[in-house]
Amino acid sequence: MTEIMDIEAIDLEEEIKQLTSPRRPHDMVFVGDSLLRAVLCEGEGKWYIHDYDEFFLHYSGGVVVIESDESTIELGPGTGVLVPAGVRHRTNCQKSAIFLVFRHRETACMLA
Repeated sequence: MTEIMDIEAIDLEEEIKQLTSPRRPHDMVFVGDSLLRAVLCEGEGKWYIHDYDEFFLHYSGGVVVIESDESTIELGPGTGVLVPAGVRHRTNCQKSAIFLVFRHRETACMLA
């Protein structure tokens, strides 16, 4: 039988305070099969390919650039982008920024 989970509040500001190093994500919460991750972005990231969709939501700080082989998207606070499974991508930030990533928790990631 599947365990039923109740709702739970997340103090986003407290979770963000736990970010200590760029690109070392802090897993904030697992809800069912989903994962919410906070990431401190500084500089140029590595290229990745995932076997899952990822939704990036800019939270604060400088512009977050999400690049794929076909597109470049600039995110400001409150804007987001869905990167579909199988799309090679990376994040870049000239000024320090924080973004949130929503994805399925039992998935694989490969450097591309």
